[in-house]
Amino acid sequence: MRRDEGYERTKEDARRRSALRSLAGRDIAPLPVVVDWPRRRRACASLLEFCLAYFPEKFKKPFGKNHYALIDAFQRVISDGGKQAVAMPRGTGKTTIATVAAVWALFSARRKFVVIVAANTKEARKLLKAIVAIVGENQRLYDDFPEICAPVRALKGSALLARGQLFYGVPTNVQLAADSFRLPTIAESNASGATVAAYGVKAAIRGLSVEGPDGSTVRPDFLFLDDLQTDQIAVNPRRVADLEEIVASALEGLVENGAELAMVQTCTVKAPDDFADRVLNVELQPRWNGLRFKSLEEMPERLDLWREYRALWFSSEKKATAFYRKNRKEMKKGAVVSWPEAYVGGKYLDALEFYMVKWCENERAFFSEQQNTPLEASGGFAKLPAKEIAKRLNGLPRGVAPDDVASITAAVDVHFDILYYSIVGWTADRSARVVDYGTFPKQKRAYFSKNDGGLETLKRYFPGTTADGRLYNGLVALFAELRERRIPLEHADGSGTDSRAIDRVMVDNGWKPEIVENAIRFVDPRLFVPCKGVAVGAAKTPMRLWPKRQGRVFGFHMIEEKSPRSALRSLLVDVNFFKTAVHEAFALTPGEPGAASLYGVNPHVHRMFSEHLCAETAKLVEHASNKVVEWSPNVNRPDNHFFDTLTYAFAAGQSLLGKKE
Repeated sequence: MRRDEGYERTKEDARRRSALRSLAGRDIAPLPVVVDWPRRRRACASLLEFCLAYFPEKFKKPFGKNHYALIDAFQRVISDGGKQAVAMPRGTGKTTIATVAAVWALFSARRKFVVIVAANTKEARKLLKAIVAIVGENQRLYDDFPEICAPVRALKGSALLARGQLFYGVPTNVQLAADSFRLPTIAESNASGATVAAYGVKAAIRGLSVEGPDGSTVRPDFLFLDDLQTDQIAVNPRRVADLEEIVASALEGLVENGAELAMVQTCTVKAPDDFADRVLNVELQPRWNGLRFKSLEEMPERLDLWREYRALWFSSEKKATAFYRKNRKEMKKGAVVSWPEAYVGGKYLDALEFYMVKWCENERAFFSEQQNTPLEASGGFAKLPAKEIAKRLNGLPRGVAPDDVASITAAVDVHFDILYYSIVGWTADRSARVVDYGTFPKQKRAYFSKNDGGLETLKRYFPGTTADGRLYNGLVALFAELRERRIPLEHADGSGTDSRAIDRVMVDNGWKPEIVENAIRFVDPRLFVPCKGVAVGAAKTPMRLWPKRQGRVFGFHMIEEKSPRSALRSLLVDVNFFKTAVHEAFALTPGEPGAASLYGVNPHVHRMFSEHLCAETAKLVEHASNKVVEWSPNVNRPDNHFFDTLTYAFAAGQSLLGKKE
């Protein structure tokens, strides 16, 4: 044998030995035996058993009744399909339970493709990383589910090693990536090839699928939605509506046709009528089966004593606790703590004091984070949330007024692309019935934002004209429609076909006043009144004390006068006063004198209108002896145009009803 042939044979032998060593290093067979089959069977049958048996370090405190209800609900949805939304107080473990539930769904072979969706990609990947850590590091799971956990632990977090891992010479096909995790494919393992993926809610994930161990296409069958809304979304009705649309169409559309998707959603209510508040509302979205848990199921009856406690607490926590010890019996009256075991410290006398300290620290945060019933940011003024305004219904058909109306007023809010209007019927006791509202041009959608694409606009309605020309044409067309409109009157006994015209229409001329007034003069200067809002704050001189001038006529929180550059007399309206009056009227029960109500019997049709009415922030401001609720645009600038129309319609109604300063 030649020297070079011996050298080549030696090289080949070395290569084979290296390959065998590599193969032996990559092949994880055989697997450890199952340590406790009875425990495994109990855990696979029960999510509660799974939590208690394998995660004692995560659930150190005893579960409360709300936890049991939550776990039962998650098991039902994962096993049978459907939806479950839940809001629990901060720190009670709802996200941890939901994460463990996702692991249970995979390990018990109830679900094959779990998709985690969070407010952004970073948060979603954190949850995915937590699941990877559970599978690879939890020793109890490793003991009882070696066919799932052993291959993952052997990788030590290396995606590179995953590509070459074998089980008796067959690839395990484990996948470790930033946005996905595929469990090992092991013969006779029920969880073979099950997948978890993680995305931000705005990611393009339509048509999502993976390939199963047998080559079949697997679509998502379990969605875990975790706190989808941010603070910025919560206070913006338009963004809330967009998020609802994403969940209803893009996310729910991920499931395979004919399959029953399981959806679990954890959420935190940040503002009245935000995305979480709406999802949890079983009347509004019953299929989500919303569960809303509170730290205190019932607040204490003696809040007067707790206010004394708070006054002491600000200066001395020890004195506050001593006060509670002395008055404990009275201060506990009516209070119901949902999870007494939550407090295990020794600083406070009991769990009630623990939670009421949170109330002392920040009442607004307490009601949002601990009670899931956030307060309106109104600074002491009772501003109704949109969902409550939408419930103030009078049962009359749209466009119809009661036969006892004393007057009918309307108002128009002017914009370069869309005109908004509202019509209100007034009775002698100053009750306001919103007869109708809408836009010109009329929109094809029931819910929209002024900046949405695809809307019917003045530019589309009057093509080939300038911006000023189409605004003028639009105003003339809407004014003519309102002038000719007859409002049917409904008699209490159901008889009669009477109708009456609108008595006064206020038109905002704060923008393009010349065009507004030209359109008014062309159509009917007696019916249409140009007006402009003035925000009279607490530090400003009230309107009734403004200087008296020739031609200036003082009304109830308004002044009529003629501008030097205008041929028409116009109204200056104290919008702070009348915006407050709108909300005060809706705070009354329909039927009470002075109450405001909306047409119809279905609150859902008024969603956009009521959101406009709540689009601004209200703050009670005191200056010297003067107190005023001051209104200002929300920082996120949601649409408020119907609020403006109703404000001016209220001002017109007061002026016609003859109220004096």
